[in-house]
Amino acid sequence: MRLELIINGTLIEKEVAPEKRLLDFLRNDLGLKGTKKGCDQGECGACSVLLNGKIVNSCLVLMSQLMPRSEIITIESNDPLITALQDAFVHNGASQCGVYSL
Repeated sequence: MRLELIINGTLIEKEVAPEKRLLDFLRNDLGLKGTKKGCDQGECGACSVLLNGKIVNSCLVLMSQLMPRSEIITIESNDPLITALQDAFVHNGASQCGVYSL
């Protein structure tokens, strides 16, 4: 299936398998490795992205579930919300999983 998506502010048009997961599309097809593969069951949150303004586990989203021109924001984005989150992690010495370390 041919799909148009807006990823980190850029329009991407690609042919994709409907059963492919969004996680695999981002990492393997687009090379966006910031979205991590963790538990593969939607439990850990390592694969979280913003999809149309809502946080989702990309390991649970199939490409066939996306609407044309869906907006996806990953950790690689320069979106102010993502940048603020990154800054907070650095400022507070948070580890990758989000556990605060003293």
